[in-house]
Amino acid sequence: MLPIDGMWIDMNEPASFCTGSCGSNRPMNEEPTPPWLSTAPHRFINKTNRMLVPPYAINNHELELSDKTVETTAIHATGVTEYHVHNLYGHMESRATRDFLLAYRRNQRPFILSRSTFAGSGALVSHWTGDNMASWADLHVSIASVFDFGIFGIPMVGADICGFYGNTTEELCARWMELGAFYPFSRSHNAKGLAPQEPYRWASVAKATRRALRVRYALLAYMYSAYQDSVEHGWPVARPLVFEFPSSQFASNDKQMLIGSSILVSPVLTQGARSVDAVFPTGRWYDWYTHAHINGHNTNVTLDAPLEHINVHIRGGSI
Repeated sequence: MLPIDGMWIDMNEPASFCTGSCGSNRPMNEEPTPPWLSTAPHRFINKTNRMLVPPYAINNHELELSDKTVETTAIHATGVTEYHVHNLYGHMESRATRDFLLAYRRNQRPFILSRSTFAGSGALVSHWTGDNMASWADLHVSIASVFDFGIFGIPMVGADICGFYGNTTEELCARWMELGAFYPFSRSHNAKGLAPQEPYRWASVAKATRRALRVRYALLAYMYSAYQDSVEHGWPVARPLVFEFPSSQFASNDKQMLIGSSILVSPVLTQGARSVDAVFPTGRWYDWYTHAHINGHNTNVTLDAPLEHINVHIRGGSI
């Protein structure tokens, strides 16, 4: 028996590289030739079939609901049409995978990472936000994406650090490794055939990574407590400021991140910046590294932020 600690279940929307049936009436032992991309012209679009072309607009570049996924008119063994249960596919796969691992390794909590999730999946699996770009814009939007899934009830979530598509840069990867060290789920990942982006490939990125990860490892017990709060109360682990400090002033803040209720992370999200403007809610906040304090009055403070440094502050009165 293989010593499996967990599983990563990917492409489980489910993804497909053809439109319609790819394998009907073909031998079961036939192996398609990679890269499994169809060069045939797109089939006739039947706009009267609402299971293929629904009456509402789909905000993507595909032509049908079935493009890049299983046929939405397919009938399951139970007689249910795929159109009605499509968004449950990844969720049910997550449940089946978890049930297997619990039976395979009794009394040991499994780790499962799933790309496709649904309401309730957070009780079964962790999640990452899918294929992003190696860009400063996607570095920024990753914060809001992590917040979203925390609200959806999936507390262990993160983005592909340094970007999945496109070649990252030294500066971008350094800043992303710093922020990504505080994602609840923290992983660097990119597409096949692109430039390698392991932190050790640049001295500055390696230094930034070590510095940020030391903080993460020091906070592991604290983060475990935040996960327990999530189990008991449904609170996200990574939180927007407005979650802890309900004020319209913080409602649009997607440039800082709280871990639990007491750790404030203020990353650099702009190319070339060596300082960051951070807002500090009312109270005393202590610099993680120097223990110097800032008396917050819901105002912005400009903080130094050399390339290998991410600002982290501890909320006064916390243990």
